[in-house]
Amino acid sequence: MNRSFTSIVVLLSVLASFAAAYTTIMFPNTQECYFERMKTGDHFSITFETAGKLPIDFVINDVNRNPIYSMPHTGEGSYNYVSTVEGRYSYCFKNNAPHEIVVNFNPHGPEEETFLAGHDASPAENEVRKLSHNIEEIKDHFNFMLFRNEVHEHSVSDTQKKMFNWAILQTLALAGACGWQIYYVRSLFKIRGVV
Repeated sequence: MNRSFTSIVVLLSVLASFAAAYTTIMFPNTQECYFERMKTGDHFSITFETAGKLPIDFVINDVNRNPIYSMPHTGEGSYNYVSTVEGRYSYCFKNNAPHEIVVNFNPHGPEEETFLAGHDASPAENEVRKLSHNIEEIKDHFNFMLFRNEVHEHSVSDTQKKMFNWAILQTLALAGACGWQIYYVRSLFKIRGVV
């Protein structure tokens, strides 16, 4: 039994490593909501992060669209919830900024969280479940870090290109100004007959 349980946990960990976080682009003054159907006692968790840690509003609503939890003006966060009523829950991101914000989020619904429910499990199995859940959170955070790294690499390379082009433009302008000054001074001395 323990060997089969361990192999199932390892298999789930390997399969989960192929999963990636969801990414959405929030346009200015918009709200995007996502839904999760849950039964009573189901566990749901979500972690999210915005590119550049730009602030957004995050809220989880119950079946009657009443807010259960909200995080206003935050660039990252995580939340765990156990449903009390069966139905369709929603979690929403709202961008109040006048610019686009990229949001990277990773929800773990009841299907993914079922292995955390400790039926008649031994303490070792419960610890393995907790460890597996913690590994999932670390993988989520690592995916966020990779995403952030890609954004920053693009930003840095773009800035370097702009600086290089600006330096070339300044060099050409300086060479042109020097050439014009030499021509002007020579023409001044030619008019006076000194040269």
